[in-house]
Parts: sequence; structure tokens; C-alpha cells
Amino acid sequence: YNIPFSRWSNKTSYEKIFTEALEEINNIDKDDFKYAFDYILIDERQDFPDVFFELCEKITKNKVYIAGDIFQDIFDHDIEQRVTNVDIILNKCYRTDPKILMFAHSIGMGLFEKKKLNWLKDKEWKASGYKIKRSGKDITLSREAIRRFEDLDIENIQSMNIKKYENIKQVIKIINNIKNENPTVKPDDIAIIVLDDNKTIYDFMYELKYEIMNKLEWEVNSAYESKKKIKNQLFISNKNHVKGLEFPFVICITNKIQDNYKYRNTLYTMLTRSFIQSFLLVKDDTNLKVQKDGLEIINNKKYIKTIEPTEEEKEKIKNTISLLQEEKNISFKEFLLKIFDECQVNREKQKNLQNMINSNDLLKDSFDREQIKDFIYRNEEYC
Repeated sequence: YNIPFSRWSNKTSYEKIFTEALEEINNIDKDDFKYAFDYILIDERQDFPDVFFELCEKITKNKVYIAGDIFQDIFDHDIEQRVTNVDIILNKCYRTDPKILMFAHSIGMGLFEKKKLNWLKDKEWKASGYKIKRSGKDITLSREAIRRFEDLDIENIQSMNIKKYENIKQVIKIINNIKNENPTVKPDDIAIIVLDDNKTIYDFMYELKYEIMNKLEWEVNSAYESKKKIKNQLFISNKNHVKGLEFPFVICITNKIQDNYKYRNTLYTMLTRSFIQSFLLVKDDTNLKVQKDGLEIINNKKYIKTIEPTEEEKEKIKNTISLLQEEKNISFKEFLLKIFDECQVNREKQKNLQNMINSNDLLKDSFDREQIKDFIYRNEEYC
């Protein structure tokens, strides 16, 4: 269309680029305008702003087809909009066993806990592939069973497992059990993902790698260095190099189940990288019982059992997630500085408070405004 080219940068967003492109094309004389395409098919709908679809419709003669993952981010605040005025909703997950998916949604959104991190409207639950039943405030959520493999009886496999982490020998034992139960398993069928951010995880992954090589005589791919999947090598990584990959078996290891939104979304994403079995090993088992009890119901009854939040709680959840989305593109440091200004913390105390927050596993990278404000008010006088 001979319109000005704009390059993306931190100061020039995709929304701005697409908006300006659409304005330029709308200014083309009607007699001179020609369609660029007959059809456009778009994947990963969740990665684009709405103006991008307007732009695609403008330059497409017949139809634009849009597909996307409703639940790529379990704290998306825009699910209702995504399922309105669409031709087809793809709400079945063919990769991950329903029991793994239900548990991952539950632990990610805090459905087993008193304080929920997210809650969907009935229409959104249904659009996400759930059947919802009510008995007062008690809610059950179930999914249709999907068989990805005709020759594999998924129903009789405990596809989701959660345990207290004990030691590296425990990880070796899990791998040996997988080998014994699946004689054709290969090293690259298994991924071990360490969910935490601290520097000690690299020493842990190094130790784990050599223990596996010595005890199992398997080659191991340190994917945080190779940044790819390697044939016939067991995959070990932190959370940053797993996007787009899938494995029959996934073992996730974490120090503790944190309350912050970023961590919970990562936990959900990593557990659902498997399509046969997932294991979650947690070093600190504080509050682990509620997750185990919730999983037991999923494994035995094939549904999630939860309690619907009050309207006040739902509104608080909505406001928290809206703030989270607004602050998605700023660093945690910038986020803290904004809160320090709101709380009128003087510059001398800010650095000490920032160090205290960053050393607190519950607050670090949490973007939880209320908890951080409460922490500041309780600790400011000691800085």
C-alpha cells in the first residue's frame, strides 16, 4: 500500500504501528483501494491487539479466521471479549490429559484455597471447556475426556502427581519408575523443569545432571545453555526455555508454592507441557495438603471441587488482575518505585525496603500491590 514503515521498539508499540497503518490505508481513495488477500488465517490471537484484526479485515476480501489459546495466560482479564462474536470456539485441549489440565488450572488460579487468585464467569468457564454445576456456593467443574492415543489407556494412569521434594534420589526413582512402566521411553521424552529464579538453581541442576548421567547412564541436555531440545538427551531447564515444547513426561521442582501471579501462571504453564504424566515436587510443604486433597478429588471424581467467591471477593480479584495487566510491561523495580511514591517513602529507606522485598519469596516479582503496601507500612520504621 506504499504506507510509511514503522519499526517496533519500546517506545513504538504494535498497537501504535497497526493503528497508524490502518489510518493510512483508510485514507486511500476507494477507487484506488485493492484487497491484499482473499483470506487470512491468524494463530495466537492472544498475542495481538484488537486493532490488528481490524487491519486484517480491512485488507481481506472474503474472511479472516482467528484462532487462539483462551487459557494461555490464566490471569487474562479479557476472556469474555475473546469468546464474543466468534465463529468457532476451540476449547478442547488435545495435548494435556484433562486431569493434569484441571489441576494446573486449580493450583494456578488458587481454586482449592480460601483466597482465590482468579475466578471466571459461567460463560467463560464454558468457553474454556468446563461444565459447571452448582450447589449453593459449592461448585464442581469438569471437562470432557480426550483420548490423544488410541493405544494408550490414559484413564488408568495417574497423570498428575504432587509430592514433597526429598532429595535427588527421589527424582532418579521417579525416572526409573517411568522407565519401568514405559519400556520404550527415551531420554528426550522426559523434561525436568526448575521453577524458581534464585541463583542456587543452577548448582542444583548441575548436580542433578551428573547424578542422572552416573546413575541412569543417560545423556542430559542443559537446555538453559543449549536453549533447545536435543534428541536422546533428557531435558533439564529453568522455566525460560520451555515455551512451545511438549513432552510425554514432565517433572517440575520448586522450593515452595508462591502466592504471586507471575509464579502461579508459570506453574500452570510448566505442568501442562506434558501429555501423559506430570510430577510436581515441592521442597517446603507448607499448605501442600490443600493441593493434594484437591488433586485426589480430580483423580478419583474427575472434577474440580471449589467454592465460589463472594461478589466482593470477585470484584477485588478483577481489580487486582486489571492492575496486573496494566503493569505487565514495566519491571518489578519500576513497579516498586511507583508504590514507594504512593506510600511517600523517602529515598533513604527505599533501597533497604527494595532489598527486603526482593529477598522475600512471597513478595519478589509478585506485583501484588496490597501485600507490598502492607509490607512497607509494617517495615518502614525499621529501615
